Order: sequence, then C-alpha cells, then structure tokens
Amino acid sequence: MIRQPAILKNVKYQLETIPVYDAWASDATCPLCTLMDAAEHRHVNYYLGNSVMNPETRVLVNETGFCSRHFPMMREAGYAHHLGLVGHTHLQTVRGKMAGKLKSLSRRASAKAAVEFSSAVRSQAVECLICRSMERDLKRYSYTAVMMYGNEDEFRGLFEESPGPCLIHAADLADMAVETLKKNEMQYFLAALAGHLDSALEELEADVLRFTQKFDTQNDGMEWGNSRDAHARTVQALSGRVVRLKD
Repeated sequence: MIRQPAILKNVKYQLETIPVYDAWASDATCPLCTLMDAAEHRHVNYYLGNSVMNPETRVLVNETGFCSRHFPMMREAGYAHHLGLVGHTHLQTVRGKMAGKLKSLSRRASAKAAVEFSSAVRSQAVECLICRSMERDLKRYSYTAVMMYGNEDEFRGLFEESPGPCLIHAADLADMAVETLKKNEMQYFLAALAGHLDSALEELEADVLRFTQKFDTQNDGMEWGNSRDAHARTVQALSGRVVRLKD
C-alpha cells in the first residue's frame, strides 16, 4: 500500500533514516533501545575525547556535569587523563556551588539547612550533559521512525515484524506522533502501534509462561519453543534497557 507523505505540524527534528532503518532491520528486541545504547557510548567517548580541550565544552561540563549513571561509565571507559581534566574543573565548580550550603549546614546545623543542602546535592546529581544529548537523539530517532512508518512500505513491514519497541520507547513514539503528525496520520500510526504492541506482548506473555513451566519436572517433555530467553525479553519489554538475552 502506498500512502501519501505524512503532514507535519512542525519540522524541528532531523531525519536519521539509515541508523533507524538498520536498527529495525536487525534482530533487536527493541530497536530504539539498541540505538540509544549506541548513542550513550558515543556520547561518553565524546566527552572523554578531544572535546575536553574545547573551552566551550569545558564550560558546559563544569556547570552541568554528569549523572550517577554516566560519570561511572566515563570512569570505566579508560581515558584516565582526560577524565582527570574534566573531573578537576567540574569539582572546582561544584565546590563553589556547595560552599554556602556547607557553611550554613556547619553553622546552623538545622533541619532547614540540611534540606537546602540535600536539595542542592540531588539537583546537581541529576543534571547530565550525556542525558541531554541522548534525549535529543531519542527525539530524532522517534521522529524518523514515525515518519518512515507513514511513508515507506518496506520500513512499515520491518516495524510490524519487530518484537519491539519496548513499552518505554512505545510511549516515546506515541508522544512523537501526537507532536508532529496531523490528526489522520496520528490516528493511523497510534492504532498501528497499539495493535502491534498488543500482539507482541501477548506472544511474550505466552513465552514467559512456557519458560516458567519448563522448570517443573512434569514438563520435561515440553518443547522450549521460543521461550528460552523469555525472562530476559520480559525485562527488556518492561524496562526499556538493552539487556543480555543469553545466560
């Protein structure tokens, strides 16, 4: 079936057709999870690469920093010298921001001072340049998938054959359809997404039930079917993270 090109409410996102097509053409349990996993590692390496010598980037790093997920990932990436450079100037900035809170906490030792201090710490801990970059990537990938589904028969076939997306990224796709499509195109995509998800989750539920039944000695003769990794695929479907499917 050939459809008319989707009519957009706005065009503020760029298309990323090749990586999105390749992700759905793979055997990924959730194509968007796979894309975001690659994006995450790409951004970790970026902030540990030559960007550390860029004054504008260092200013952003100093003021914003990285969350409790991505800072440890940067440590594990192995660029010790560059991480030290980034960490040094960012630490200086954080100390400056916390100086007043720490002084107040020391002098007043009150519940109010404690709340102000803990709020400042938690606010600092959730800010992250890598998270911001990944949010932009997810918008582009979601936008591209929505557009390609409406305009390209081949991609539509890949989309409908895929076990994904996970529930988390299905919500992102639904939000993007509402944001960027006219009403008729939005309804077409949302109905297709809902039907696909319902079918995929029903199949997964049957698979994970069979998986649990295989641990009963009474079912030794039962075939595994497609259930050997159903426990891991269930985590993937519900959590939206790339998980190891094989034990």
